[in-house]
Amino acid sequence: MRKTITLFSLLFVMVVSMSIFDLSYSQGVTTSAINGLIVDDQNNPLPAANVIAVHEPSGTTYGAASRANGRYTIPGMRVGGPYTISVSYVGFEKQSRSNVYLNLGVATDVDFVMTTKGIQTEEVTIVGQRNAIFSSERTGASTSIDISNIKVLPTISRRIGDLTRLSPFAGNGGAFAGQDNRLNNITVDGSYFNNSFGLAGQPGDRTGVAPISLDAIEQVQINVAPYDVRQGNFVGAGVNTVTRSGNNEFSGSVYYNY
Repeated sequence: MRKTITLFSLLFVMVVSMSIFDLSYSQGVTTSAINGLIVDDQNNPLPAANVIAVHEPSGTTYGAASRANGRYTIPGMRVGGPYTISVSYVGFEKQSRSNVYLNLGVATDVDFVMTTKGIQTEEVTIVGQRNAIFSSERTGASTSIDISNIKVLPTISRRIGDLTRLSPFAGNGGAFAGQDNRLNNITVDGSYFNNSFGLAGQPGDRTGVAPISLDAIEQVQINVAPYDVRQGNFVGAGVNTVTRSGNNEFSGSVYYNY
């Protein structure tokens, strides 16, 4: 009797462990992030500066405080934009940056130089610097297509395949970098959307019905050789798609196929 209970407990632990592993393995990259450096006009870092990022279409607010070296990070942000980013610090003028758009899986750098309150100056200083070898702006061979481009790009079939053709590595039939189209990894909101027939064989596609409407897509990212270790499990390309979220404006669309 004791051996039976022990064997049952072992099987139960194995099943639960496999379920947890499969759930974590199926998750993909669905958000963006903002990094930056906050300094004063003498190029000294400002710790504990208050950073607020507002997603204008929905009013969603994200916040962070700069660290001792003046750097800040806001992870897990919604893709797209526009965002308005504001920085405040005691004894300094409030700084804001508007029309900031975020790409899927990319940490965008937004730096601020704070000026002391009550000081008026007409001088404009332009500072240029070369990116470091390891830069968050370098994500490997990838192509991002945001909602502003999706709205104006011509499409006949209104399928994701019409967008992925914009990648310079795209070939015929949904193939990338000379690989078979069945070697791609397609995700929608972090969940696998693969099919043994490749990009052209997604659920419903063979019946002439797109598996997901282009109006529901916020951004599409085609990765061929990404530096991000979170994106993988493909030989051809990783097609990472995130859908749109609600906002404060009512909108809709109607299409007729003939």
